[in-house]
Amino acid sequence: MPSDLTFRLLADDERDLWDAFAAAHPRSDFAQAWDWGRMKAEGEWSVVRAGLFGADGLVAGAQILTRPLPYLGGRLAYASRGPLTDLETVDGAGQRAALFDGLEAWCRGQGAVCLKVDPCITAEHDRFLRVCGARPAPVENPDFGGTQPKYVMRLDLSAGLDRVMAGFKPDYRNRIRKSERRGVTVRRAESTDDWRVWYDLLLGTADRQHFRVRAFSYFESIRTHLQGACQAWLLVAEREGRQVGGILCLRYGQTVWYLYGAMNEEGREHYSGYLLQWDAMQRAVAEGCGMYDFRGVAPFDREDSPHFGLNRFKSGFGPAEVEWVGEWDLVFSPWRYQAFNFLLPRARALVPRLKALLRRGRG
Repeated sequence: MPSDLTFRLLADDERDLWDAFAAAHPRSDFAQAWDWGRMKAEGEWSVVRAGLFGADGLVAGAQILTRPLPYLGGRLAYASRGPLTDLETVDGAGQRAALFDGLEAWCRGQGAVCLKVDPCITAEHDRFLRVCGARPAPVENPDFGGTQPKYVMRLDLSAGLDRVMAGFKPDYRNRIRKSERRGVTVRRAESTDDWRVWYDLLLGTADRQHFRVRAFSYFESIRTHLQGACQAWLLVAEREGRQVGGILCLRYGQTVWYLYGAMNEEGREHYSGYLLQWDAMQRAVAEGCGMYDFRGVAPFDREDSPHFGLNRFKSGFGPAEVEWVGEWDLVFSPWRYQAFNFLLPRARALVPRLKALLRRGRG
């Protein structure tokens, strides 16, 4: 490690230091926010923030989640949407080498089988991950790309709202205006009851569109934890006093991310989904944000994907298509790594078959 760089873990009272660095980083993501890590640590994960310090203070780092691996011993380490360092230029070689050396030493000391990373860089820069010793991770769902979405859509808000709306499809602009004329209004959720009503709508949406939804406790945790540097916005659409839809967004640094949307039949009939997205963009600009991230979509060339409807809806707002580099692993225990990625999934898949065979045998 260069003599002018020091690797260490951040203390609990360095939260503001971390968020000031992570929120301003060019590859910032809410998954690296201090409070996001604190929220994840309420479950099976533990969390630390590791930083690389130079003469100018904190210059690179990663928020790392760890959890025990069942049956295998050791731990899984995951720097979700990290690490935050220069992974795109030759000039960053010294900094990233020092950071990765520090991360590897810490992870090995914790008995980690591997460190999983998925930074917000595009695929043409994967050579820098290879130089740092990482390899592409096995992915169960190529449509999604990993734990975090690989294929996303992002809308640049920096040109101003007039230019942003001019980039929408004409029928999208018309539907926003129709929604307003039909009496749909949008406000930010104020109470737990607002969140519960929205959650019921989300369950109905999930049932129609065949996707799984986390328990309400997950969203309650988002509501209570993410009110500081990383903020949760639940925007609810109402018509004649009834909640007809809503979207959950997160704001961190200069970006707002759209996470979940829910709608009932009345909301769909009166185009509240379009108005909700427009309202979120307006709020983002008012807060000084320059980017609106629609998050995950299907691979851009996979029109046969069951998730391609997301592409059709989100593309109408004029965002850019972005393919992130995806998940990469630094492997510290090769045999445990192979077992975790290949043997355990196959063993889990066999369990239902064995149970069925046993039931037949008893019959």
